[in-house]
Amino acid sequence: MSKAAAIHVVARDRTGLFQALSRDLAGFAQLKHWDGVPSATGVAATDCIIVDLTSLPAAFATDGFAPLLERATLWLVTGEEPVHPAWVDLAARTSAHVVGCGAVERAAGYGTVTEALLEEFARQTGRRLAHLVLEHEPVFQPVEPLVELICQHPWRVRRPKDLARLTGQKIDGLKRTLAHLGFHRVEHFIVCVRMVAFEQLLARQRLPLAVARRLVGIGDPTNARRQLKRARKHSGEAFLKLKSLVA
Repeated sequence: MSKAAAIHVVARDRTGLFQALSRDLAGFAQLKHWDGVPSATGVAATDCIIVDLTSLPAAFATDGFAPLLERATLWLVTGEEPVHPAWVDLAARTSAHVVGCGAVERAAGYGTVTEALLEEFARQTGRRLAHLVLEHEPVFQPVEPLVELICQHPWRVRRPKDLARLTGQKIDGLKRTLAHLGFHRVEHFIVCVRMVAFEQLLARQRLPLAVARRLVGIGDPTNARRQLKRARKHSGEAFLKLKSLVA
């Protein structure tokens, strides 16, 4: 998906999944509802087709989906039951994603589907976002791979142990690497990269606040500001090297 891509939701009606995604992805992507197979002319390259397997019209047929998937990605949302046999071949495609969303998650607003979509979007845009961060803060060049991981997996990298797991390093090794930049704790580096990325999305991409926060992994703005303040206080040497507004 790209910022301009559309998300096609295939479901019986506009309540449920379509309503939830319209709320959670407002300003992030254009959503379209279909109660049948989307038309070939209505689906563009890089679009995403999401099918709620628990909310399809009676006698719904999968005929016509295969040609669409030559240019669009397919997401199948299941409930407690496994993927229906009629959808198994499509689900097996390398470009297809299957997301489980049980009754509890559905009642709570389909959060597992939203999070999966945002995670995939972040992976695809993470490298470009990392480029913006490194371009604005060249001091991060020696740790470019770490910047890319934080930008590509913003919701997976919450704590130092998360970054260590993705890099295959021990936390002590990360500490030594980041100490050369003036960071006394790994979490100070993580929040710094996150906030610089957030600023770049606002300044360079002109994204709405809510969308930018999702893309960099900010769930609680107040907590993020608190973490940034703590990082600035205890890793002041690193912040003196920055030209970003967070410094």
